[in-house]
Amino acid sequence: MDLIPELEQKIQAIEKELRMVKQAVAEIKRLPQQVLSDEICVVCYFTYSLLLLKAQGQKGMIAGNFVIRNMGSSPLEHPYICLRVSPKEHMALSAKLGGGIQYDRRLNPLVMEAWQYMNEEAENIAEEKGEFWLKPIHVSRIEPGQTLSFSNFQFQVGMREVSTTYKVDGFFSANSCLMECER
Repeated sequence: MDLIPELEQKIQAIEKELRMVKQAVAEIKRLPQQVLSDEICVVCYFTYSLLLLKAQGQKGMIAGNFVIRNMGSSPLEHPYICLRVSPKEHMALSAKLGGGIQYDRRLNPLVMEAWQYMNEEAENIAEEKGEFWLKPIHVSRIEPGQTLSFSNFQFQVGMREVSTTYKVDGFFSANSCLMECER
């Protein structure tokens, strides 16, 4: 019976987060397709699915996309992202990184860009801090009205007996503009 208040708190937290997401979606729907000014206007967000297993020793999974949409009237030069996970000891990234990955842009325009670590140091930072600093291989700018996506990544989640909160933060930067998304 001691778990009931804890579960009620978790439900309230999830309901609060759901209200925030619904509010953000409503705001995005009210925005015009493209802002007609010289301002930088970027919307970045996660789409994701969770597979959390209850069996002891099994790993859960977060499968997702990190989407960046340029809603301004200026191109965004040299885009890059950072995905930060916590706790880093219990989350491992699985993604197709590198230049040898080819997608047919006609089939799915969101699943078209290959990504890589920004540099060798970024690979070390991923191990040390749980931060994955990535840049697209073939895209050096996002034109007004265009969308760029880091697609089909997965995080393996180590399930533990102790109740743990898992968190993925997303950051996008280009032209000295930094945006943060949290899920």
